[in-house]
Amino acid sequence: MSDRDEKEAEFIISDRRPRYDLDEPQSSPAEQKKDTSADERARAEKDPSFGEGSTIRKEKESPTPPPSNEAGLDQILALLSGMVLNHLAFDPETRRPAPSFNIREARFFLGLMEAFQEAFRDKLPVSLLDNQPVDVDEAPRLGHIPAILGGMAISALGVDPRTGRPERPPDFESSKLLIDLMDTFLREGEPVMGAEEKEYIKDMIYQAKMYFVSLKDRKSQG
Repeated sequence: MSDRDEKEAEFIISDRRPRYDLDEPQSSPAEQKKDTSADERARAEKDPSFGEGSTIRKEKESPTPPPSNEAGLDQILALLSGMVLNHLAFDPETRRPAPSFNIREARFFLGLMEAFQEAFRDKLPVSLLDNQPVDVDEAPRLGHIPAILGGMAISALGVDPRTGRPERPPDFESSKLLIDLMDTFLREGEPVMGAEEKEYIKDMIYQAKMYFVSLKDRKSQG
C-alpha cells in the first residue's frame, strides 16, 4: 500500500457504514436487528417514556414544528394573490408573458382582494391591511411606462434611481435590454402619442443611454 493510501485511510469518517480499513468482521443484518431490539428493550426497562421511541427522537431532532393545517382567512387572501400572479406570469427565459397572462383576470382578482380586506378588516393581521393607501397624483398614462423602464435600467446599473448613489455591481446586459425596450416603446407607440410626450420619452432614453455609456467606460478603465 502506498503512502498516499495510508494517508487517505486516516480521513475516513466513522459512520455506521462498513469501513474498508477495519479488519473486524461485520455482523449480518439479522444480528444487527437482534442487537438493536435488545438495546431498545433494555432502554424501555430503564425509561418508561421510551415506549413512544421514534416519535420522541424525531421531536428532539426536529425542533421546528410542522406547518399548521388550520384553515384561516389569511390563507384565502394568499390564494387570491396567487390567482393574480398566475394571470401576470411571464417566462423568465424569454422575458415574455406566459400563456396564462391576462390583465383583466388579474384586475378582477385584485378587486376581490380589496373587497376581502374591507369585509374582514377586523379579523385579518394588521400587516395584511392597506392602512395607509398610496395617493395617486394622476391617472396611469402611456408615458409612465418608459419612465418605469428608465428607472429599472438605472437600477440595473446598480444605482438607486432616487438618490443616484451606487448600491451594487452593474448588470449591463439587463440595463441594455430595458433601454432597448424604451426604444421599442417609442417606435411602436409614436402614432398614438402626442408631440410633448414623445419628446419627454426621447429625453429619458437619451439620459439612460448616456448614463449607461458613462458607467461602462468607467468600469472598463477601472
